[in-house]
Amino acid sequence: MRSKPLGPVLLSLVGLLGLLGLLVLGCSKRSAEDVPVLGQLPEFSLVDQNEQAFVRESMEGNLWVSAFVFTHCRSTCPRITAHMKGLQSRLADVPSAHFVSVSVDPRNDTPEVIKAYMTKNELDESNWRFVTGEEEAIRHVVVDGFRVGLGDEDSKAAGAEEIMHSNSFVLVDHEAQVRGYYRANNDGIEDLERDLRALAAVVPPQH
Repeated sequence: MRSKPLGPVLLSLVGLLGLLGLLVLGCSKRSAEDVPVLGQLPEFSLVDQNEQAFVRESMEGNLWVSAFVFTHCRSTCPRITAHMKGLQSRLADVPSAHFVSVSVDPRNDTPEVIKAYMTKNELDESNWRFVTGEEEAIRHVVVDGFRVGLGDEDSKAAGAEEIMHSNSFVLVDHEAQVRGYYRANNDGIEDLERDLRALAAVVPPQH
């Protein structure tokens, strides 16, 4: 009994696999229109590690990966900062990609303390601002602007080991609009990078 030729079967299988690959690729691709606008940052006034003013207008024209940390945090902050450092490296080909760490402990995180922290941890300041300011100003931009949770030193005194704060990254676009919240894990980082690249495709770099 002669076996049937496998050529047509193999060709059909290859075609099917190719179609499935295209479908998966299509599902994973994002355009700027797919990334929702979730809010608008208010006016605010902070300072960075070099004592330079950092206001809402400082964010306009670029895309910003935002995180909320403090320099003497021993739990989640080192991991968040390490993820940010990795993202900075991965997005080196995107001129509009910038990074901002917002201190949630402005009582202790002066610009001098932050500068020393960035130097010690070898953080690249070329497109990374680490900002602090008055407690009211920090709370305003974090809670009312980025719309993430924030404890304070008083909650620490009440029994918490560290200041409670969000562990999520927030993506902000070139018009200072919030475009997404992302977990500080591998899946979250991949989603963040995908959405930032989608936005970068329609945002001209600033000079």
